[in-house]
Amino acid sequence: MTEQERKALAKLVTEPPKFNEPMRHHTTLRVGGPADALVTVHTLDELQKVVQFALERGLPILVLGEGSNLIVKDGGIRGIVLRLSGELTRINFDTQEIEVGGGTYLPHLLVKAAQRGLSGLECCTGVPGTVGGALISNAGTAEEFIGGKVTRVTVLTHEGILRTVEKDELRFSYRSSNLKELGLVIVSAVFNLSRDEPKAIMERIHRRWRYRWETQPVNMPCAGCIFKNPPGDRAGRLLDAAGLKGVRIGDAQVSTVHANFIVNLGNAKAKDVLALAELMRETVKAKFGITLEYEVQIVGEDE
Repeated sequence: MTEQERKALAKLVTEPPKFNEPMRHHTTLRVGGPADALVTVHTLDELQKVVQFALERGLPILVLGEGSNLIVKDGGIRGIVLRLSGELTRINFDTQEIEVGGGTYLPHLLVKAAQRGLSGLECCTGVPGTVGGALISNAGTAEEFIGGKVTRVTVLTHEGILRTVEKDELRFSYRSSNLKELGLVIVSAVFNLSRDEPKAIMERIHRRWRYRWETQPVNMPCAGCIFKNPPGDRAGRLLDAAGLKGVRIGDAQVSTVHANFIVNLGNAKAKDVLALAELMRETVKAKFGITLEYEVQIVGEDE
């Protein structure tokens, strides 16, 4: 990105962009090289202007939620990394239908909905991401998913056009959706929830949270589950049975709590994490004949 492009980009937003920003400061795994530009947009108008700016110049765009479920390579990210804030994180409650900004922090949404006696999103308890990211990956448990509660989604398309996608156009499956094909940015989503007692909802959230705390390394830098569960089995069980708990490369280690997590012991590089992840895949393939598919998103360039 040229100096002239930097100056032009800065004029489009109220919050000054961060240039050559280390992505390790913005991912839950705490790895990742510099982004050319990290841009936070607070309004739909700012979002549309930044996307149009990038499209006109052929600059790639990556939408960043809370940096979970993401591994950024050590060479960093070219182009623009977008974060949604301000009015793009609003929650509008309307009886059992709620409209939520794509940048809304998911744990915040769960609590606000529970306080109003609205149930249906408890399956996303413990997911430290945004609504947009959760929808793209159809976050949830092995049995329940966020996609099952969606009525419609508003996206900014790859051509920079605002479009509302109705439920019959949306396709959700295990840890995936068609939203990346339908839009570049998830602007907002409407969920249809059900009524229940706030206390009962909060009890379910607390129970699910305690289970995650007991079975996952939530108190250490990690990116969530590295691999998807293969049909009829669980990636964590296979990795554990392969004897991979505690194996490390540099400061990247297979969690001793849950074998489908890689934790950063302090100074891990993305290359260490990715080398370890490939070792995990190769070991499971050799022992069980199963090739695990990545659940985390891997982006950026090698150092």
